[in-house]
This record gives sequence, C-alpha cells and structure tokens, in this order.
Amino acid sequence: MKRVILLGAMMGVSVLMLTGCFSIIPSKTKEESIVVEKDKAKNLNVDIDLGVGEITIEKGAQEWVEGTAQYNKKKLAPHVSYKLQGKTGEVTIEQKSAKNLGLSGVKNNWEIMLNEDVPMNLAIEMGASDADLDLQGLQLEKLDINTGVGDLTVNLGGDWSNSFDATIESGVGQTTVILPSKVGVKITVEKGIGTLDVDGFTAKGKGVYINEAYGKEDVTINVDVEMGLGEVTFKLDN
Repeated sequence: MKRVILLGAMMGVSVLMLTGCFSIIPSKTKEESIVVEKDKAKNLNVDIDLGVGEITIEKGAQEWVEGTAQYNKKKLAPHVSYKLQGKTGEVTIEQKSAKNLGLSGVKNNWEIMLNEDVPMNLAIEMGASDADLDLQGLQLEKLDINTGVGDLTVNLGGDWSNSFDATIESGVGQTTVILPSKVGVKITVEKGIGTLDVDGFTAKGKGVYINEAYGKEDVTINVDVEMGLGEVTFKLDN
C-alpha cells in the first residue's frame, strides 16, 4: 500500500501578556497537508466527499494528489486513503463525521490539486458545500458530480484530447458549467423545479443541447444533468 501523508499543523498563535509572562494559546483553526504519493499506477479513480465547507480543485500536483485542509472542528478532519489495485490507483478523500455536524461556526476549506499526467475517473460528492472546480487540463475519462446545498462552478473549457462522459446532479443553489467551444459537446438535461440557462447551444429535441462543434470534431463531451431546485447555467468558454 502506498504511503499517504496527512500532516497536521496548528495555524495561528495568540500571545497574551499575563503578569509579565507570555501565554501561548493555539488557535481553533487547524491546517493539514494532504499528499498521495505518485507510484506505478497507470490510471486513477479519485473519490472526494465533502460533507460541509468549501472546496477548490485544479490541476498542478506533482504527486497524485496535493493539497491542504483548514478546519476548526475535529470532526471535519479529512480522511485520506490510497491503494493500488493492479494498474489502477484508488484515491479516497472524505469526511466521515460531518453528517452529524451542525453548520454554526463551521470553517472547513479544502484546496486540492490533482495530477494531469494520468487518466482518471473523478467522482465528487458534496453536502452543504460551495465548490470551484477548475478541471481544465486533467485527463478525465469520467466525471461524476453530486451536489446538495450550495453553489458550484465547474470549468471544463479549453482543448481536450479524448472524449468523456460527465454526470452532474445539482441540488439547491447556483450551478455554473463552462464547456469548450472547440470540441463537441452534447448536454442532456432532466429538468427539475429549478431554472435552466443554456447560452451558446442549439436545442435538439426535449432537454438536448449541442454546441457548434458537435459532430464535426473527433472529441465529444457528453454531459448528463439532473436538476434539483436551484439554477443551472451552461456557457461556452471564450
């Protein structure tokens, strides 16, 4: 089993002068580094589950995964695991105790970088969370996003070398998905109670939208969307 590093460091120190002495009191906010070391895996399955808080994801890791988590309650600590199954690396980053945690006074921010040199299936599940996912440049083979309550931005713009399927289940909040104009895109929407805005796409039947490059380019991104109560916006990159 490959070693997973989860390093804790107390962030911030309050210094108080008491009767001529200094009293050092650790702050309530803790920061941990999250690292999953690179090994011989030829592809990755990455599962990220954030119950409550804020998360950003982007490319740029030299290892398989690099990042930090800042939180102010012990139950919010991320649990990271990794195992190599044949040629596939299985990465899991999750909150195991956040389901029973109230939202009052919670601070929990994850900043995660993923390695863009290896193909991956990426699954992201969020509860009461805001997410900014800049997935440009990753070698995605499959993408699954499931949201609860909160705002979500997903950037899939830019050039892509291979086709892939993406599934997005939106909940309550604002969801914005940026898609490429230079590769084919097909969006299939199962509309809920929320509102839908599709900018720059052509309707092709009930709940189906395509961009101008669809059917003309070898690479295609198929996006299946199940809407909830919130607002979902699709737009093309510049």
